[in-house]
Amino acid sequence: MKKKVYINLITIIVVVSLVLIVSLNYDFDAVMYHIVNMNILWFVISIIVMMISRLIIGICSYMMVRINDENVSIWKMIQINYIIPFFHGITPFSGGGQPMEIYYLHNEGVSKTKATNIVLQNFILFQSALIILSIIAVIYNFFFNLFPSDSFMRGLVTLGFIINFLVLLFSYMLSFSKKVNKFILNKGLSFLSKIKIIKNVDTTREKLNNYINKFYTSAAFLKKQKGQVVIVLLLNVLSLIVQYSIPYVVGIGMGASSLNILSMIVATTYVMIIGSFVPIPGGTGGIEYGFVYFVGYIIDETGLVTAIMLIWRLISYYFAMVIGAITLIFYRKKEKECE
Repeated sequence: MKKKVYINLITIIVVVSLVLIVSLNYDFDAVMYHIVNMNILWFVISIIVMMISRLIIGICSYMMVRINDENVSIWKMIQINYIIPFFHGITPFSGGGQPMEIYYLHNEGVSKTKATNIVLQNFILFQSALIILSIIAVIYNFFFNLFPSDSFMRGLVTLGFIINFLVLLFSYMLSFSKKVNKFILNKGLSFLSKIKIIKNVDTTREKLNNYINKFYTSAAFLKKQKGQVVIVLLLNVLSLIVQYSIPYVVGIGMGASSLNILSMIVATTYVMIIGSFVPIPGGTGGIEYGFVYFVGYIIDETGLVTAIMLIWRLISYYFAMVIGAITLIFYRKKEKECE
């Protein structure tokens, strides 16, 4: 586990170094001018906006916990959701956050089955919010023609949208279809048995069947809470809008007062659609390239676009990871004090 973390951290450092070299080498003086002269108040506001976004996600998680009749305090859920970006940031495809969220929920007294269900349901609603915002962004671009028709970038956006939609569809089936779960279970166990990883197939199948039944019962219960689920979905959409408005706030802080907040949110949505399938931790490299490309059609000055991109990534990715690591240290300290 530690070896993988170190490999991922080294990968991040190498890719970030390359991104910085490429970004700063293009127009170093102009980029540094905009960064150095950024209004410090707007820089602080950008950080606050990022933290508000995480706060909303924490509230979403708390609501899902309450919907599932579990009792974890809102403060604990907010803490956990400040920690999650750290694990998202150091793993490919941001895949480390959900397992750790399950671990911390279980640590707070939620059964592993319920914790898994809560995290999966929350993930489904988050993915649904991402798809909704992506559709809105595509419609907005269709009417206002922000970005020209580029076959390569259009292909990347389409691929990102399809991947996100398929992930949502698979998660939905995994959560609500007992048949799909049992099909995967039986095929998976048969394969693992053939390659001699599992010896007692029947015992393992019985245990996993019990797990699936509990999981499905918990998911079915969620269907009855449609009103609250819609509220959580809308809050997830709001959290994304807040998060994607950070480049706008950074741009204003650098003197780009004529920016349109809707155009910047749409551009950032396109960027994150592409970044979602980049296998490097945090989508590093792909996200930076996408940002400079899309925002470059909104802001003419390349040095300013690059400066906004660097500060945006600093706040939304690297600073979020630092806050997550600090929160994790205090969380674990409290755990030891309670033992």
